[in-house]
Amino acid sequence: MKRLGLLVWVCLAAAVGVRAADPLPAEVLPEPTPLREPLVPQMARGMGAAQRSISQSGQFVVYCPDVRMRLAVSSFAETLKRDVLETLKMGDHWKMPVVIDLRLPSSTEPNRILSRVQLIQTDGGWKTEVDITLREGQFKEVRFPQLMVRAILLEMAYRDRPPEVGLRYNEPPAWLVEGLSQISQRRATGASPNAPLFRQMIETGKLQGIGAFLRSNVAPMDATSLDVYDMCAASLVNLLIEMPGGVAGIAKLLKELPASDGDPVALLLKSFPSLGGSETSLEKWWTLGLARTSVSDGASTITAAETDAQLTPILTLSLVTDEKKKTKADFALSDYKIYLKNPGARPALAAKGGALAVLLAQAHPLMRPVVQEYLRIVSMLAQGRSRGMDKALVDVAAYRSLIVERMDKIEDYLNWYEATQMPEQSGAFADYMKNAKAFEKQAPPKRNDAISRYIDQLEREFN
Repeated sequence: MKRLGLLVWVCLAAAVGVRAADPLPAEVLPEPTPLREPLVPQMARGMGAAQRSISQSGQFVVYCPDVRMRLAVSSFAETLKRDVLETLKMGDHWKMPVVIDLRLPSSTEPNRILSRVQLIQTDGGWKTEVDITLREGQFKEVRFPQLMVRAILLEMAYRDRPPEVGLRYNEPPAWLVEGLSQISQRRATGASPNAPLFRQMIETGKLQGIGAFLRSNVAPMDATSLDVYDMCAASLVNLLIEMPGGVAGIAKLLKELPASDGDPVALLLKSFPSLGGSETSLEKWWTLGLARTSVSDGASTITAAETDAQLTPILTLSLVTDEKKKTKADFALSDYKIYLKNPGARPALAAKGGALAVLLAQAHPLMRPVVQEYLRIVSMLAQGRSRGMDKALVDVAAYRSLIVERMDKIEDYLNWYEATQMPEQSGAFADYMKNAKAFEKQAPPKRNDAISRYIDQLEREFN
């Protein structure tokens, strides 16, 4: 995709004379516009079939006089769509075509908008139209990958619920557009998340709150701010997808977009109820997720035994059973048929969901499926959904016991082998073992860096 993206840039740059060193300003995202009813793009009305290219899947129709440009753009659009579908783990079930209209500036429209993505109704049905004016010196302002991701998401959101003609419609969230674009770029270049940047943001206290981040307007951002926003957006998309039911949550978000009131925080919480249902719980999850991203060496991962030990108290709910006497009782997670009648059960379950999300960020890889399943179960119970719950609890408990038992057996076998099967000790690690034993007797040094203090504070709030 990297080479294909370069080909698109070269073709378009050659058409307008853009230099490779031109800066990349932020794209101006247009406000949702009233629907109109043209049949084809204005530029395409003067073109024949020879100046039109249709992509392999048939979804992308590109109008442009330059055949090289048409083929490069249609191939790039298909590759980008495959990346988006692969990231979201979705099938290709498109219904609306995406018409891409590439045109040179016209003397009759000297002030024509540089780029635009919009839903349009035609005699043949609905379509998503991408208009791009190839104005000299401004090509990079178009940010073509982001335009295409917006068009793809717009089609996903409205394919089954087209808006009424004349009414405004909701644009896909900017964080989702930028995040998917960034993930696609990383996949093409092999780049990894910028862990030092996230670490610096936490250490300097410049980490933006999730509410402000989701409501950010990317239009006035400079290149540096936009790069930071893109990396945070990609991390948010990855964190959501890694959650139990994360793919279904993204699909639900797109499905709910047409009826949304435009508040990105409310839309995200509605689509991912396991995040706790409040901006405060969302903030804690977001901060810990970025803190986890900032640790690229895996040093924050704990052992399977430690994961199991921390999991045990989370699976017990302490609820007030008598308001007058202020008496409390402890309930196992499996006692849901009893405690769900308690008015304090759902808030307590939401808090347990937050604690499980914290544990998931540092759990041993073999125990992560267990923590994820308990997070899914707690999320369902917090919503009052208990269908199939008995089987789910039995299955996850059995899998958890199996992992713990096998880890114990592996440790016992290694100890037995070392004690009985090794003919003699080589002495190669004698100095290391001596120093390790001396180190074990010392009290571990207390870390006082900004990240450790922040994570310690979060753990205290959840426990």
